Amino acid sequence: MKKKRISITDIATALHVTPSTVSRALNGGGKVSEKKRLEIVSLAKKLGYRPNPIAKSLLENRTHTIGLIIPEFTHHFYSRMLAGIESVTSQAGYQLLICTSNEKQKQEIKSTQTLLDARVDGILATISKMNDKFAHLQEVMDSGTPLVLVDRFSEEIETPYVISDDFQGAFSAVDHLSQSGCKNIIHIKGPENLSTTFNRFMGYKEALKKHGIGLKEELILESSDENLQEKIRSCLLNHQVDGAFAYSDYLAFEVYKIASELQIRIPQQLSVIGYADEPISMYVNPTLSTVNQQPFEMGATGANYLLNKINNPETELEIKTLDTKLIIRGSCISSSKAPSSVRS
Repeated sequence: MKKKRISITDIATALHVTPSTVSRALNGGGKVSEKKRLEIVSLAKKLGYRPNPIAKSLLENRTHTIGLIIPEFTHHFYSRMLAGIESVTSQAGYQLLICTSNEKQKQEIKSTQTLLDARVDGILATISKMNDKFAHLQEVMDSGTPLVLVDRFSEEIETPYVISDDFQGAFSAVDHLSQSGCKNIIHIKGPENLSTTFNRFMGYKEALKKHGIGLKEELILESSDENLQEKIRSCLLNHQVDGAFAYSDYLAFEVYKIASELQIRIPQQLSVIGYADEPISMYVNPTLSTVNQQPFEMGATGANYLLNKINNPETELEIKTLDTKLIIRGSCISSSKAPSSVRS
């Protein structure tokens, strides 16, 4: 038989006081003597009383839950970002409701509606790569629910966001390749609609410009291309490629595989840099140079921004761009002229 849940009324009846007196005593309210408060708290503990979260939410007009929408869990980047978010929300007494978009706009729209229906106090979101319309995110803000974007943002949505400095991260990577002597550097771009793709590509272009290297369209590859591996193979065979900068560590691994098939040695003949500092970067041979985006700090900062927005709705727009860290490992030939921020 299911055990009856102890209520405030049960405690009040046992002690011959009013339910409102019990409520004030348990919630730290005034007009209750210390002796009576201790008596009420002691009996509540003895009977195993637990507050009704639904009733409490209705009373406070808060659910003490935060919604999170991320593309997926498989990448280490998002798990570290989640850890950063949870380090802040749990300490503040909030529970997380987590949805994944699987990088699909339709699923992202469904997730926002699910979280709004759950009456979350605020939403953190990373825009999916297939997303090119943002009416559903505007609907979140129009409903009065605070929204903070993390990792990816859109200029169409005027809301707080926390991102990494993808322009500088890409610039540092390509700058290092160029200083190490690379002249023909391929770039594998990310998904077309993302701010991260645009900023990393602009960093790539600016680094080439700094070193007087002309932009060559044939060395710019799209990660969405069904024939990506063939395009990489063609570049390595026909364009004297000596460097590669990829949108992600996983795309950099595609370069590794093709280079191995063609018996091109890394880093002696080809230097490679990825992005995001995924665990794979330490387990390939040679170890992969990459750009760290501080995902834990990104998540924690985004969560703090959201809590601030929840508690202070009129707060000014908060925007944060986190520094990136170029990490040089075995896939690059170190250069004595490399930037001082580079570490082994």
